[in-house]
Amino acid sequence: MVGGCRKRATVKVISHSTIRTIEITYATASHVIRLPLSFTDIVTTVLITGATGFSGSALVERYAASGYEVHGIYRDPADDRSWLPESVMLHAVDLNDGLAVLDVVGAVMPTVVHHLAAQSSAAVSLQDPMGTVTANTLMQYNVLEAVRRATPSARVIVVGSCDEYGDVAPDDNPIVETQELRPVTPYALSKVVQDLMGQQYAIAHQLQVVRVRPFLQLGPRRSDRFAAGSFARQIAEIEFGIREPIIHVGNIDLQRDFCDVRDVARALALVAEAGVPRAVYNVASGTAHTFRDLLALMLQCAGVEATIMQDETRLRSSEPLVLIGDATRLREATDWVPQLSFEQSAADTLGYWQTQVRRTLLQEGTA
Repeated sequence: MVGGCRKRATVKVISHSTIRTIEITYATASHVIRLPLSFTDIVTTVLITGATGFSGSALVERYAASGYEVHGIYRDPADDRSWLPESVMLHAVDLNDGLAVLDVVGAVMPTVVHHLAAQSSAAVSLQDPMGTVTANTLMQYNVLEAVRRATPSARVIVVGSCDEYGDVAPDDNPIVETQELRPVTPYALSKVVQDLMGQQYAIAHQLQVVRVRPFLQLGPRRSDRFAAGSFARQIAEIEFGIREPIIHVGNIDLQRDFCDVRDVARALALVAEAGVPRAVYNVASGTAHTFRDLLALMLQCAGVEATIMQDETRLRSSEPLVLIGDATRLREATDWVPQLSFEQSAADTLGYWQTQVRRTLLQEGTA
């Protein structure tokens, strides 16, 4: 009220960087209020490459459930998309095509980009070393170039791997981010290249790049190209009577740090919010389990008995005996801790494959 009369006010809201300015103007005076923006105010559009893959799909689900505008890039039309939230917009793009990547980034104008697309199988990389290194390097180069040209203020999360650490002695565990990178597979080498490329773009082009190195992941939609998915599929097929009770394995006495893919997705989202550009963060539980432990849990969950047979084709030389991560830096930056237990993750990985096998049998009319 001014002079006993109510005067109409005009309100002007301006958002810039991390500050929202609210200017309220009356007939006789104006007031300016400056408030810090929350992450949800700043981030409205998220772009995720590899959106229909294992890690990418979990991240898509997380952002979509939180109300963000989510765009996903995918390449393989055979990928399962039955889980996809209706609000998510998918773009079929070959990340090897730099102009196509620039087109979609320029159209979407994301404020956060998570780059997860990759040839991610160490076994496949041994069959095609240069193909893996070239593909993973080129795809990330095209993504970073598109961001640099179209939306250079976007936060970019470059997703690496614990495989970058490679030849680690047991006494070097738990591994911190400053551990020397000694990759032992072409896949691991490609992730080191991606890691360093992200750092180079942050330094040379001032992009807001944050790097993460997740340790081994479990959970729904884990492919059978990887040990956990392979165990789960074989057990499910034995359970439904379409496989003899023999499970083929590699070296199941290796000790690894397992995280649930949904916990990893939460970590990636938190790093996008609170991570420091140019920094690198391990995503790890800090606890070791063997693949034998994982297999025993799944067999127990399914109530299945089977012979365990080591398959020479599944063995890889130079694998570290122990690989455990130290996620102190991530915890201090974001308060992240794993929420899903190893037991729950193992059960959910198995449950996914039980559903897949049952669905296939129903489609074939043999269930």
